[in-house]
Amino acid sequence: MAQAHRMAGNQGAAILALKQAASMASSTDPTIQRQLADIYLQQGLTKDALAALITMRDAGNLPDADVLRLARLQAREGQIDAAFKTLESILRENPDDAEAKSVEAEVLWLKGDELLAANLMDRLLTQDPSLASARLLRARYFLVSGFPDLAEADLNAVKGEEGERSDAVTLRARVLLALSRPQDAEEALRKLVDAQPQNADALAWLAETVLLQGRRTDAQALVDQALQLNPRLARALYVRGRSLEEQGDRRGAEEAYRFALSAEPRFAPVHSRMWRIHLKADRATDAQESLERLLGLSEATLEEKAQLAALYARMQTKVTQGLKLIEEALKREPENADYLRTQKTLTGLLPKPKKKPSGPVIIRGRR
Repeated sequence: MAQAHRMAGNQGAAILALKQAASMASSTDPTIQRQLADIYLQQGLTKDALAALITMRDAGNLPDADVLRLARLQAREGQIDAAFKTLESILRENPDDAEAKSVEAEVLWLKGDELLAANLMDRLLTQDPSLASARLLRARYFLVSGFPDLAEADLNAVKGEEGERSDAVTLRARVLLALSRPQDAEEALRKLVDAQPQNADALAWLAETVLLQGRRTDAQALVDQALQLNPRLARALYVRGRSLEEQGDRRGAEEAYRFALSAEPRFAPVHSRMWRIHLKADRATDAQESLERLLGLSEATLEEKAQLAALYARMQTKVTQGLKLIEEALKREPENADYLRTQKTLTGLLPKPKKKPSGPVIIRGRR
């Protein structure tokens, strides 16, 4: 029954059917729990997906591929220590497992250890240039770091079925958009939607790509189609907000963005729009919070890191962290006047070193 509902695109009914099946059999039945995890992820219900996978793991029914999926989900939800602990079960038996090491690189990156993560990605791909998981991860890393051309090169090295996976195609679309090639991105996404017409996330990505080309009506139709499949889909709600923002409806855009965050609080694209809205409304503290969230998600671009540093300078807070961020930006753009001003302001906010006494020191003592 659940499978029939899924084929018909009725994910809510599929979840109910699977829960009924679980109550009739064993609630830890791995087949049921795996299907529940899959549907929860499609619906953006990450916490429920995590619970299903953890139930399987604790019952000893979680295969290695799903252990890695669990660790990756935990890391993306900010549960870094839990992700490392989950990985231990595989790395303890096989410390050189390439897929597990690829997940470890992602966990390190999301933890903020960018250098360690990048070195591990490079080492994995030196050992096995065809390792798709490491290629996709490094492509994401390059994209966020501001090198979409390098990201595209990594994606071009992912061949066969791995390159046709939904996450690979949507990442390629994201890279192509960063390279100002929206027509190519649309072509890739339409192939995915034709192959997977019930893929709400692909529809939302296609809607965003169409919107960026100025076809607002077509984009809205795709958003509506995606939300029919998943009413809580953060990306579709985000695209609706982008459309409203372009029409000058800032209040409507904020409402759509907040709906998206209520469905997926860690959805980076919304935070990337919200800090701009907050700044325009002179809500500096809220803008800072959105930028800090992006930084914590390892999704802050160089521009956003520099903007966060500028806010720290303006609000005279977190000076050391601000200097670290602006110095990173200056390595890329050493002549940027705005960056240099931010650095000067932050440097001036550093505590002044205490002056050492000059001249002879008189020691007074008792007679």
